[in-house]
Amino acid sequence: MNKKIIFLGISLILVAGIFSGCFSVTKKGSLEGEVWGENGPLVGAVVEGEGSTVITGEGGKFLIEGLSPGEHYLFFSCSGYTGEVVKAEVKAGETQKINQEGRVYLALQTEENLKDYIFELYTLGFYERTIYQADLFLNSYPGGSFFPQVLFIRGASFYYLGNFSAAISSLSSVVDSYPDSEFSDDAQYLLAKSFSEGLRDYERAIVEYQRLVDNYPESDLLGVAYYEMGDCYYILGSYEEAYSNYQKAQEYGGEVGRKALYSAAHCLYKLESYVEAALLFSEYVERYPQTDISDDAQYFAGAAWYEAQEFSRALVAFQNCVNNYPQGTWYNGILIAPAALFHQGLCLEKLGRYQEAYHIYLRIIRDYPGAQWADGTSLINNVKFRIDWLRKNIL
Repeated sequence: MNKKIIFLGISLILVAGIFSGCFSVTKKGSLEGEVWGENGPLVGAVVEGEGSTVITGEGGKFLIEGLSPGEHYLFFSCSGYTGEVVKAEVKAGETQKINQEGRVYLALQTEENLKDYIFELYTLGFYERTIYQADLFLNSYPGGSFFPQVLFIRGASFYYLGNFSAAISSLSSVVDSYPDSEFSDDAQYLLAKSFSEGLRDYERAIVEYQRLVDNYPESDLLGVAYYEMGDCYYILGSYEEAYSNYQKAQEYGGEVGRKALYSAAHCLYKLESYVEAALLFSEYVERYPQTDISDDAQYFAGAAWYEAQEFSRALVAFQNCVNNYPQGTWYNGILIAPAALFHQGLCLEKLGRYQEAYHIYLRIIRDYPGAQWADGTSLINNVKFRIDWLRKNIL
């Protein structure tokens, strides 16, 4: 074939692709409206949205262009006024009004108005803007009645942004300077979490969780505080202390109580109290058969019975794991069933039922050729070893 023809064909394909790409680009849209204060239109008000900023002109009018289709939040501000956030719908290739009236009203800045705006920004998850406005508030109203609340919101915003050192600074100020504030227990809780989940300083976190328990006995955060304190002790290898806190967390019921039951069973397993652990894992499955960790609990019930040398009970527990949770996985997506089957084989060997164990191992090879342990290492290698051992020594 002529090389020129080939080149021409390729060029046409490239050109077609370029034009196709151009036409497939989503058209932008625009929003327009007016910004008013209590005495009429505001000239010089700032409107921000999707990285664009415009200033209102005559009549307080604005037009912000180049917005992607869909819902957007726009932020309005003007010196001497409290900011406003508005959600509006942008349509491709069209200019829409900001709202039905086409007008946004800004209230004069007062302590309460600014506090309400800060809380709105925080609730919507605009944490950086929340911090900026909180700093404005704290500088403008240092002796105001809402000072502790805004200081807490500032610290909480730093926490959710992952700036744990700044969070600790603000939250500590709330706890130390305003211990009777309505947000002081919340501040104490997030302070503890900043040390645990943030800085991984579990010993300090335990101290802070204990302060929550001691200083705010009526707080609705006690259940989760006991549970997360248990997690800290567990990570540090202090399983008896962890178990004690998980038991306390169970008293509060709900989601925290459910998770604490499962974690308490793991503590007993770590403490080699295998019969008690097996019973607790089994209780979890009976009470919560369809949660994201029910399959794990069923497996560990079998593992605990196995460690207790109760091989018949372990065999049943592992069989229930395979039957009831055939698609169950560990946290990383690795199937649990092959591991449960392998331990069934071990139980059968312990019970002298070697032929049955042999067929279990063959089933794993056939049905799960790439089977892994929870840590990602090969389970198949262990299966092959048991098959070879049985062939050489028993069968």
